[in-house]
Amino acid sequence: MEKLLAKIRKLAAKQDVYIVGGWLRDRLLKRANRDLDLAASGSPLALSKKIARSLRGRLVVLDDEHKIYRIVLRGHPDLDYIDVARLRGKTIMEDLANRDFTINAMALAVPDDGIVDISRRVDPFGGGKDLSEKTVRMVSPGAFADDPLRLLRAFRLAAELNFHIETRTLRRIRKDARLISRSAAERIREEFFRIFAVNDSAGWIACMEKTGILQQVIPEISRMKTSARRFYFHPHGLWQHALETLRSLEDILRRTAKFFPKNAGQIERHLDETISSGVSRRELLKLIALLHDVAKPRCARRVGNRMRFLGHETKGAVMAAEIFTRLRIGRKEIRVARRLIEHHMRPISLGQSKTTTRRAAFRLFRDLGADVPDLFLLSLADCYSYRHLKTRKTVDLKTQECTVRNLVALYFDEKEKPSRPKLADGHLLMRTFALQPGPLIGALLTLITEAQDTEKITTRDEAMALVRKKLTPLKKRYKIK
Repeated sequence: MEKLLAKIRKLAAKQDVYIVGGWLRDRLLKRANRDLDLAASGSPLALSKKIARSLRGRLVVLDDEHKIYRIVLRGHPDLDYIDVARLRGKTIMEDLANRDFTINAMALAVPDDGIVDISRRVDPFGGGKDLSEKTVRMVSPGAFADDPLRLLRAFRLAAELNFHIETRTLRRIRKDARLISRSAAERIREEFFRIFAVNDSAGWIACMEKTGILQQVIPEISRMKTSARRFYFHPHGLWQHALETLRSLEDILRRTAKFFPKNAGQIERHLDETISSGVSRRELLKLIALLHDVAKPRCARRVGNRMRFLGHETKGAVMAAEIFTRLRIGRKEIRVARRLIEHHMRPISLGQSKTTTRRAAFRLFRDLGADVPDLFLLSLADCYSYRHLKTRKTVDLKTQECTVRNLVALYFDEKEKPSRPKLADGHLLMRTFALQPGPLIGALLTLITEAQDTEKITTRDEAMALVRKKLTPLKKRYKIK
């Protein structure tokens, strides 16, 4: 690192170059940070080109209008990126005055010898003091108007660092919350998922809701707060249930070994997977948990003396897809969200039945595919959200936990088995039984698959015999002569 900084100082020639932002903050906190931020008085592009050539990195334009550039490094022991920006003002003091939070408004001139001496830093707003007091504080009341994304960044920084947000800063966030609509959806999405990456994101989501910033990002939450208060199980209504589901999910994720002693390692590896946009299944599942009942206000109907939410799973899947699309979340993640929300009641139904057949289990596995573990975690969190209520919803938590644990074990056992041979396809069925393409073919293939999954048949001859046995009643069902 010393050699790298000395090289940068030499490449900068007569320019003033400062280390700023997160790397300096994390150095004070003794935290690793592989992204170095630099502010230069001269041309940041010219300096970035020199650094990229010298370090054999790749130059990326992050924001040409504001003169921000990135050098992507390969194989460096200390850094992945170096971001170079133009000073925001004529001097480093003016630059720091334009930054977001005091803990990020510190600077250190890049030393000639590359040796970092933190005591020589420039700290005009007390960032070092706020670090020691674990406080996120705005540099100025205009900080959020200058860049509204800072409204979310305040929560993300506090969540990642386990800090608190200073009272005046929270009041300003509440006042300026509507400004978040000026920020690009992609930037909002990134901050949002970084909040979900911490272990206690539910507490920060609740804090965001109190300031109003959460409702600005997801307006549907406003209706979740006001609707279904009088007739929902939780005393503060549907929004309380959503938060308790997220809290319950995080509690389960912290204790997977307790809930799933046989499969904890497999679940952890599964949750660490990314689907397409760099977001882990763990983070995605938390957002889905928060929104799994988003359609209940639209589906609320009084039936006799009870309030029912018929169809909220299907409608909720559509609404969640709309929210995800607004946040520029990837299409694969949207498919996962739709699938989980649409089917989130099925594990509860299985748990309430006296016996769960292998056929029912394998049908669920087939419908959910790789998203089966996510569904079971979501369903269990949904049930556990009621555990602190005096009047508990009529779900036996221990029975549900046992059902989910057994089904998760069955899923992973089946997943690790060698794939079964395909016993038949549509062309074979049409040729053998003189059938035309249509829904009957799909029904017959499902029949074969379910029988094979439950080990009732293992050969093609047995599959054909099963089709012969069931063909006549299935033809009647589909009105085929």
